[in-house]
Amino acid sequence: MRPTIKSILFLLVLLLLGANIATVITYRNHLKSEQNLSGNSNSEKITIPDQQIGRFFRDTLNLDINQQQKFRTYRREYHQNANQILNELNAIRFEMAGILKYSQPDNERLDSLAIMLGEKHTQLKQETFNYYFNLQNELNPDQQEKLSVIFESMLYNDQKPHSQNQGNRGKRNGRKNRSR
Repeated sequence: MRPTIKSILFLLVLLLLGANIATVITYRNHLKSEQNLSGNSNSEKITIPDQQIGRFFRDTLNLDINQQQKFRTYRREYHQNANQILNELNAIRFEMAGILKYSQPDNERLDSLAIMLGEKHTQLKQETFNYYFNLQNELNPDQQEKLSVIFESMLYNDQKPHSQNQGNRGKRNGRKNRSR
């Protein structure tokens, strides 16, 4: 018994229909899991400003004068350390770019620079967490809870693939930053 064109087309339509249904189910499950991930963090969403973070902390956490002074000190220390690490990161990247200009780049040197780059990134993250840990130690329990929400919002914004600031990367005052 030979299959007819109609039966072949019918089977093909069933196969395509099944594939479409599977695609829709997979897409819906993916959306649902993303919503669950974003819903697991506190339902409170805080928009973190790009500038005047000290004022933002003061107003959001309702800091007293003593807390404000300590926050200012911690922020100054953090920025000094972070800027030094960022300069070292840029120096490593610059050296890597210089090595890659050659037709036969030194792979061993590139590997060691990649390790150094990773170590510097680790140092930067450690500085960041130490900064927030120091801030947290200055707060009462209610303020600590608010700082936790702020920190989660910062982490969530860093994880977004297309954050609001991504279009401005490398730009200052509307111009491209040439130092990179």
